[in-house]
Amino acid sequence: MSKTAFLLAGQGAFRPGMFAAEPGAADLADLFDAADAVAAEFGAAPVRGHLLDPTGPTSAELAGADPFTSQLVVFVAALGEYRRAARAAVPDVLVGHSLGELAAVTAAGAFDVADALRLVCHRSSALAESVTVPGGMLSVELSAERAAHVVGAVGDHRAVVAVRNAPTRTVVAGPDTALESVRAVAAALGATTVRLPAPYAYHSPGLAVAAERFAGHAAAVRQRPLRARVYSPVLGRYVVDTDDLGALLVRHLTTPVDFLAAVRHLHADGLAAVVECGRGGLGKLVTATVPGVSVLDATAVDGGTVVDGGTAPEAAAVPVVVAEPAPIARQDVGAVTERLRVLYATALQYPLEAVDPEADLEAELGVDSLKRAEMLGRVGSEFGLPPSVNDGRFLAHATLAELADMVAVTLAAQGAAR
Repeated sequence: MSKTAFLLAGQGAFRPGMFAAEPGAADLADLFDAADAVAAEFGAAPVRGHLLDPTGPTSAELAGADPFTSQLVVFVAALGEYRRAARAAVPDVLVGHSLGELAAVTAAGAFDVADALRLVCHRSSALAESVTVPGGMLSVELSAERAAHVVGAVGDHRAVVAVRNAPTRTVVAGPDTALESVRAVAAALGATTVRLPAPYAYHSPGLAVAAERFAGHAAAVRQRPLRARVYSPVLGRYVVDTDDLGALLVRHLTTPVDFLAAVRHLHADGLAAVVECGRGGLGKLVTATVPGVSVLDATAVDGGTVVDGGTAPEAAAVPVVVAEPAPIARQDVGAVTERLRVLYATALQYPLEAVDPEADLEAELGVDSLKRAEMLGRVGSEFGLPPSVNDGRFLAHATLAELADMVAVTLAAQGAAR
């Protein structure tokens, strides 16, 4: 039987104002209230504003300026999008990626929401108290095996392969100095690298002391029976009630994540569709691993596409970002896409082949909201677009493919398609 998975993202799950369209939704209001209350317990600022204000700091900016709040926001983003999708959908399994795994088991009922939020805070506190060397995570467009060779060539034992995301998408974690060396070696091989918005070198041995500090808090939280099926990429299997989930969360800090193997396992088990809960680009990793799996985000599902009992959503059900005022030939959109790729590759100093039209601009190409706004000015000049190119719908594009569609629609509407 075909099955549907909800994917709860970790780092990269958050976009400023991602819930701005529904600030009064009861299920989200309760979540925001709980998050702000727990943040106050730890002397931290409220998180609600980050999720409701589109003009706020990006995920990368927040991670750099305030790692504590960043992790709370990432957790709330994943759980909030799960709740949005769950209004209209019943998944067969929940899968969390990195911090998203805490969101997944919480959504499945293993932890009270307030307790889970406190776990996020204790985890962040343990990291802040223990980590003395600045570090983070670097996405490398290589297989895990080739990435391991690059890490070995660098010769810094503190850098490790931390996440195996897809056949040619691997994440290396370690201190900043080691990551810069990895970036240089990868570049010499022609491999694209992107620094991820992670404030620490998650899933690496360098966080062992933080894991020890966090362990006592994780052990003290009451664990409840699961109400939904959960697959753990860290355990490499489905979670059962006899698993010590507190101990699993401690292991998370130092244990690699094999998301690729998890996707293959689930596909062999009948996976046919996934719903993204969080804006981490997990759906693209799934299709890179097992092409043909249907992908929707939580917004599309809540908009009326019900995923139930393993029924795969149809691609036509995804809402169109901009209504097309006139038919557009596919070759016109294709030409726009290629011009955008050249424009962005030149501005970002990336090889043209590294600029994938379907890549998430922020999470995969490192284009934050400020750079996106700057690039729209260049796009407007390139295509002779009207001043409205700087409005919200253009700024909201997540990929070059989306931007190409919007540009082509605008050109068609003004009778100037090229």
